[in-house]
Amino acid sequence: FVITIDRAIDKLGTGRFQHRILFAAGLCFAADAMEVMLLAYLSLVLEEEWGLSGTQTATITACVFAGAMTGTLILGPLGDKVGRRPVFLLAGTIITVFGVLTSFVTNFVGMVLVRFCVGLGIGGLTVPYDILAEFLPTETRARYLL
Repeated sequence: FVITIDRAIDKLGTGRFQHRILFAAGLCFAADAMEVMLLAYLSLVLEEEWGLSGTQTATITACVFAGAMTGTLILGPLGDKVGRRPVFLLAGTIITVFGVLTSFVTNFVGMVLVRFCVGLGIGGLTVPYDILAEFLPTETRARYLL
């Protein structure tokens, strides 16, 4: 008698393990939302403190989104090759390290580079969503993913 992984997950149902993954994925989505909100405040503060132009602050914002796109293209396939958990941890580490480094940057070019790297990590936050989808039974998958 052979049972597929999907069928085994369906038989086990939703429990503590899935709720832990949901919590971790939720934290990632919250971190993503906070990073985007931070951009609005960061742009205003840097414009005032460093005397940046509107174009320069827009460049900082655009670099985060360019980093996110690049991160998704790199970290998504990497998660398929080396495993989702290591990539999930890598994305979290990238966001943490470069998020903290943001507070130490003192010039425009440095800020563009650091915020691009934060974006790389944000791009890797698609991986927890995949992990969550893979470990949910089919009957509750849609409810948890929306």
